[in-house]
Amino acid sequence: MSTGKRIGKLPPAAIVAIILSIICGISLYIRIALPYDQVFVDGAVLFRGTDPWYHMRLIENLVHHFPQLIHFDPYIGYPGGHAVSYMPFFDWLVGGVARIIGWGLPSEHTVNVVGAYAPAILGTLIVIPVYFIGKELFNRWVGLLAAALVVILPGELLNRSLLGFTDHHVAESLFATTAILFLILAIKRAREREISFAHLRNRNWAVITKPLIYTLIAGIFMGIYLLTWVGGLLFVFVIFIYLVIQFLIDHLRHKSTDYLCIIGVPTFLVSFIMVLPFLSRGGLQALYLVAMPVAILAPIAFSAISRLMARKAIRPAYYPLALVGLAATAVLGLYLIDPALFDAMRKVFVGVFAPSATYLTVVEVHPLLFPFGTGFSLRIAWLNFTTSFFISFIALGLLVYAAIKKESPDRTLFLVWSLVMLIAVLSQRRFSYYFAVNAALLVGYFSWRVLDFAGLRELLAAPLEALKVVKKGKRTKKKAKAARRTVMKPRASWIKVSIAGVAVFFLVFFPNIAHVRALAEDSPLITAGWYSSATWLRENSPEPFGDPDFYYDLYETPFHYPETAYGVMSWWDYGNWITAIGRRLPNGSPSGGYHAPTLGAYFTAQDEDSANQIMDDVGSRYVMIDHMMPISKFYAMAEWAGHSQDEFFEVYYVEAEGGELQPVQLFYPPYYSSMVVRLYNFDGQAVVPQETLVITYEERVSSEGVQYKEVTDTKSFPTYEAAASYLASQDSENCRIVGPDLLKSPVPLEELSCYQLVYESPAVANVAGKQLPEVKIFEYVKSGES
Repeated sequence: MSTGKRIGKLPPAAIVAIILSIICGISLYIRIALPYDQVFVDGAVLFRGTDPWYHMRLIENLVHHFPQLIHFDPYIGYPGGHAVSYMPFFDWLVGGVARIIGWGLPSEHTVNVVGAYAPAILGTLIVIPVYFIGKELFNRWVGLLAAALVVILPGELLNRSLLGFTDHHVAESLFATTAILFLILAIKRAREREISFAHLRNRNWAVITKPLIYTLIAGIFMGIYLLTWVGGLLFVFVIFIYLVIQFLIDHLRHKSTDYLCIIGVPTFLVSFIMVLPFLSRGGLQALYLVAMPVAILAPIAFSAISRLMARKAIRPAYYPLALVGLAATAVLGLYLIDPALFDAMRKVFVGVFAPSATYLTVVEVHPLLFPFGTGFSLRIAWLNFTTSFFISFIALGLLVYAAIKKESPDRTLFLVWSLVMLIAVLSQRRFSYYFAVNAALLVGYFSWRVLDFAGLRELLAAPLEALKVVKKGKRTKKKAKAARRTVMKPRASWIKVSIAGVAVFFLVFFPNIAHVRALAEDSPLITAGWYSSATWLRENSPEPFGDPDFYYDLYETPFHYPETAYGVMSWWDYGNWITAIGRRLPNGSPSGGYHAPTLGAYFTAQDEDSANQIMDDVGSRYVMIDHMMPISKFYAMAEWAGHSQDEFFEVYYVEAEGGELQPVQLFYPPYYSSMVVRLYNFDGQAVVPQETLVITYEERVSSEGVQYKEVTDTKSFPTYEAAASYLASQDSENCRIVGPDLLKSPVPLEELSCYQLVYESPAVANVAGKQLPEVKIFEYVKSGES
């Protein structure tokens, strides 16, 4: 929509620039000022989450060898180490800025400060491509509404762009959104100018220059995106699906498809050339070497088939069949040539949209509407998008209807992008930081439609119409009256527009405000207990490589560990903290060398001998356990070890006063016998139970059809032996020994002979009503060793 060159004294471009500057200022305030005191604490920089700590490990190493990044890291996944799977661009960006600020060799604190600010700045920059996408697809007011909304959506995008969340996710969103912006510009200009292969052959630069420039920039940003995230083929898939759909639409409507080939091929080609030298870093080299050439060559094939069928006057309805046949041939050919690669590609694709059960132990992998395996829930969707989640569906419906009435290639791209991102976020909540951009644009469009319906378009246009009526030197009484009528009509409509504006504010923007502040001011995931414990480990345990500066080396492969090296056993969630803060070698890490099945087997082991065998196999010397591992993280360890949590504890229902049933969690003997519980809950000491309970229960079905277990009888015994004797005498299988208290074992436990408690964090946590150290460190000492 155009409002002319001026509104009042300022041109629209100046007004937009001012508003965007204000939006960016608000963004920086939210992302930097609100979380500042949580990140910069007593001279230290406490990065948010877990992966940011490993990025800082890579960046610190990079600063010493710029621009070389390590390809292998012996500090993760001991004893094997692991290839570094992160793509390099984000680390280059942060490390390069740190080098500039630090005049070539910045201090560790300077690197940490630059790293802390990077996500907030990148998150704020997203405002710019969001605005221009809204402007190009609809109008500048949609762009402004979307830009304002994307700043305050309170979910994963905000979380990952806060001060201290030094990870590549926000960079992914920025570069992918920018690539889509320039692709929209290229498609829109190419379609408007009806560019064709004839224009290329005749070098008609006046027609093709601008679309080709936009195409080149889109390819460059797509390449940067692929160099930022190893899973960047997701957006290659988005663009590829769009091209297939647009080829079909254009051919069926008897329109030239040349422009799609002219834009699609260079976009994929430029990005592929950029990422090609770095494919080995992501471990997906074979996948890229198949997917990218297919993406490059497919538009050529689609265009050739379209031109051939048009020239031979073959019915357009056969075009979809031709593309299906081409796709089936390609898939069958890949399956026959390399079945292993075909299966790997299938697993990668399915893994995005339907992750396996073990990966569902990672919170960010949960389906958006089925979090934590608890059934359907809108809670996580609301926390990420509030009302925008629901409004975006309405906007999608409006756009689909508009696309059916009037086909527009640029809006079709936006629809395909939004729908694929919606499917992705419904499959894994982590993709909320992608869909936030789509949601902001969709809801910005919906908000504009509401304001437009209220009369805002006429209100903005009215002053210009008045200026056309009244011109200097040509004013007459009749024209003056006409001018007054023209101006007064929109003034009267201010009430209607104001009501619509207030409604949009409270419906779209207001629900986010409280969530934004709460999220921005939330504490980093790293706790005082973990920070002090990892620091203690660094200062009080033997240096595994003999020299602390080995942390900054470039490592050659095959890598051979010295005899002085050893591992630290902990759950893999904490591996990056052990590496980056403790400078020690975790046996598992989120950044590689997961070893989750091995770690799960150790922490759920039922006897010391089998646990010690695992410690020996992976070369561990220390065990670090926090208060969450025997409670909220236990189910994940059991899952990775091949067990069900029901083997260790279940929820039962007991009759309370008044006859109402109340849920209570009861723990079985295998829970108390597990290593994680024996170490954290009982410090590895012998336990003689003072009381042992035996319950009798019935399996019932609620009126909603949900199965549950109701305790019908409870007997208490002074010794475990008496309880076990009673249990053996019962004919019913619905009798079990249980414990209701985490810290009181109903079964006897022997002392762990090979584990010495060497550190307890000063920071404490509430565990079953008692204040216990957040983190405990045990040293593993075999019999006969000092």
